[in-house]
Amino acid sequence: MAEAEKFVESDNVEDVLAKIENKSLKIEYKPIEAIKTMLKCYPPQDERCKSMNWIRVHEALMVIKDVEGMIRSLDPQYYDILM
Repeated sequence: MAEAEKFVESDNVEDVLAKIENKSLKIEYKPIEAIKTMLKCYPPQDERCKSMNWIRVHEALMVIKDVEGMIRSLDPQYYDILM
């Protein structure tokens, strides 16, 4: 009986870890979408908007764990803007 409970707990742990990973990916996806949105309307006409835009891009980049991987996954047009 104890072995069966360990097996159930093991399944639950795997489910919990999968849910955490899924949530983590969803959370990390939001800054990536924010960066894409900010880069879509680049370059802004107003210098103040341009500064604010880059501040927001910087903040979003700081939240992302795998910045290098994210940058490689961007469309070439966004990659060129960031580089």
